[in-house]
Amino acid sequence: MTATTEPGPLSDGSAAFPHPGPVRGSGGEIRHESIVYSCEAGYRPLFLDLRVPKSATSDYPCPLVIWVHGGGWMHGSRRRQAPNLHRNRVIERIVEAGFAVALVDYRLAKEAAFPAQTLDLKAAVRWLRGHASEFHLDPRRFALWGESAGAHLALMASFCDTFDDERSGEFRGESEAIQAVIDWYGPADLTTAIGTTGAADSEETGASGEHPVGTLLAGSTWTAEDLSPLRHVRADAPPVFIAHGRDDRQVDVEQSRRFHEALVKAGATTEYLETAGDHVFVGAEVLSEVTDSSLDFLRKHLGPGTISGLDPAIIAMEKAMADSGDYPIFVDSRSSPVDAATARARGVRLRDSFYPPQFFDVEAVTDETITGPAGEIRIRIQKPLGGSDATVIYFHGGGWIIGDLDSHQANASRIAAQSKAHVIQVDYRLAPEHPFPAGVEDVLAALDWVITNIERFGGNPAKLVVAGDSAGGNLAAVAAQHCREQGIRLAAQFLIYPATDLSVSMDGGVESQYLGPEAPSLASNPRVSPALAGRLDGLAPAVIGVGVHDFLYQDNVRYARKLADAGVTVVFRQYPTLNHGFFSYGNVSTAADKAAEQMCQDLYRILHS
Repeated sequence: MTATTEPGPLSDGSAAFPHPGPVRGSGGEIRHESIVYSCEAGYRPLFLDLRVPKSATSDYPCPLVIWVHGGGWMHGSRRRQAPNLHRNRVIERIVEAGFAVALVDYRLAKEAAFPAQTLDLKAAVRWLRGHASEFHLDPRRFALWGESAGAHLALMASFCDTFDDERSGEFRGESEAIQAVIDWYGPADLTTAIGTTGAADSEETGASGEHPVGTLLAGSTWTAEDLSPLRHVRADAPPVFIAHGRDDRQVDVEQSRRFHEALVKAGATTEYLETAGDHVFVGAEVLSEVTDSSLDFLRKHLGPGTISGLDPAIIAMEKAMADSGDYPIFVDSRSSPVDAATARARGVRLRDSFYPPQFFDVEAVTDETITGPAGEIRIRIQKPLGGSDATVIYFHGGGWIIGDLDSHQANASRIAAQSKAHVIQVDYRLAPEHPFPAGVEDVLAALDWVITNIERFGGNPAKLVVAGDSAGGNLAAVAAQHCREQGIRLAAQFLIYPATDLSVSMDGGVESQYLGPEAPSLASNPRVSPALAGRLDGLAPAVIGVGVHDFLYQDNVRYARKLADAGVTVVFRQYPTLNHGFFSYGNVSTAADKAAEQMCQDLYRILHS
C-alpha cells in the first residue's frame, strides 16, 4: 500500500501533504490517519481518517461508509463524536461489520458559504474512488452516513443535482454517485425552525448561541427552501435509511416523518425507524438497535461487507461429518440423491455426533395431537419460564424430507426462552411420501388450531408469530401470506435462512422429491415460492437471518429487499462467518450461538417492547 511520508512539490495538491503509514488498530483493522483529500486555494487543507477491515484485500475489496459529522454546520470535526455515539462504539461497529469507514472534515459555515460543505463531501467521494484500489475499497459500493447537520449535508450531496457542473478538489473525472444514505436525525426542511438547544451531549450549538441555519445561510446565494432535502426528493434517489428519536428537542421528529412520506410518495427506496430518545438518541438505550438496523439496510443495498471466511469451528465440524460418510445428507459419494430413509438416518447420526442439541430452560414441554386434513398431526408445546402472552408456531427445516419434533426441539427451546413466547412445533407430513401440498396443508391446519386455542397460550392473538428454518422458513413465509389473505393479524414472521424461490435456489433432487413430477411448473406457485407472490404488501414484520456462506444467501437478500420495497418492516441479519444450519450449531460455534441469540432478541423486541 502506498503511503505519502515525504512532502511532495506544492503543485501536487493533496500529495504535497505527507501522512504517516498505516497502523493496525486494536480490532485488527488498518488505520490511515490525517490524509489530505482536498486543499482549495485560500482554505485550510481538509483531512480524512480511513479505517479498513483486516479482511479487505485486492481480491475482496470492501464497501465504504463516509461518515459525516454533525455540529450545526458550525462545530465539530472528523475526530469529535457526541458522547452517546462514542459510548456505543458506532464507528467501531461499522468496521466490525466489514465496511471501511472514512471520517471526513469539511469546511464549516463560518469558513465558507454553502455549497462549500457539500462540494467538500463530493470531493471526498471522488478522491476515495480515485484511490480505491490502493486502500482495497470497492468503488461500486459507497455510502454516506451522516448525523444531524452531517445527515443534511449527506442528503444534499446525494439528492441535489444542482452541483453537477461545480466541482472542487481532485479526481474531477471520477463518479460522485452514492449507493446508499444513512440519515440520523437530519434536518429535512430548513424553512422550519431548527432548535438552538437540545440534548446535553449534543454539540450542534456552540457557546456563541448563534442560530445554525442563519449562519449556514449567511453569505450564501441559496435560500432555506433550496437548502431543504425535502425539495430535492426524487424517485431515482439513492436508497435512504432514516432514524430519529421522537423526543428530539433540536430537530423535530416531524421533519423525518415528512421526509420519509415524501420519499415513499415519490417512489424512492426508503426505510424509517422512529425510536425513543432526544437528539443523538440521548435518554434511551436504543443506539445498538439503530446501528444494527442501519447496517442491515447497508447490507441490503450494498451487499455484505468484506466476506470473511467460514467459521473455523464449522469448517472442522463439516470435515468431520464428511469423513463419517453421512455428509452431505441428501447425496451419496457420486452426488446422486439418496432415498428419504437414508437421509433421515444420516440426519439423526450427524446431529447426535457432531452438533449436539443446545437446550434452553423452559417451564414445560408437552406433546399433543390435533386433527389435520389427512389425519392426526403431532405438535410439541414449549412454555417459557414465567409464562407469556406471545405464541410462536414453529416449522422445522430439513428440505421437506427430514426432520421432526425431536430434531428441532432445542431450537424451539431457544426461541421460547430468549423470545419469551410459547413455541408450538408442528410435525407436518414429509415428502416424498407426502409431496406438496401436504406439508402446507398441515401447517395451515395447525395455524387455525392455534388461533382457535389461543387462550391456552396467553390469550393474545396480536402476539402470534409464524416461524421456521430453511424449508420450515419457506412454510412460515407461505403461512404469513395466507394470514394476510385471510385477514389474520400476525405480530411477525421469523424466518431463519428460508427458501423463498424454488425456481432458482433449490437442489434438484430435493425439489423433485418435495414437488413430485410437476416440479418445474409448481416451482412458480406462490405456495411453493413465496417470493413469487403477486403482492407482498401488508405482510407481518419479518425477522430474516442468513449466513453469507449459505447457498440460500442470495435468495434471502432478494426476498428481504422485495419485502422492504413492498413496505414491510424487515430486520435482516447477515452473518459473515456462517452458513446454512447455524441456528442448530450453538454448541459448536460461538458465532452461531450469538447469531441465533441476536435473532431471538429481535423477535423479543417485536413481541414485548
